[in-house]
Amino acid sequence: MTRSTLDMDADELAAELAALGRALPPLLRAEFENEHDVVRREAQRSGDLASTRVLLAKWRGVAAAEQKEPGISHRVLAEAAELQARDEQRQR
Repeated sequence: MTRSTLDMDADELAAELAALGRALPPLLRAEFENEHDVVRREAQRSGDLASTRVLLAKWRGVAAAEQKEPGISHRVLAEAAELQARDEQRQR
């Protein structure tokens, strides 16, 4: 069973995030690394790990979904973009 992010200290969170990033497919890894950089800077500035915990929880879910159905994340994002574009055209 996966440990709760609430039970992890800063070093454990960093190790888990590093391992998770290495396990992601290249396209998702780039997105993850961008988000991780933003969250890391915020945590260093504020001393608060809440955003780091949220990031880890989010990407655990993404990784699990990708493992079950490779490519699902990009298909969902593409569908969301298509729906948004349709909505914007209707509003014109």
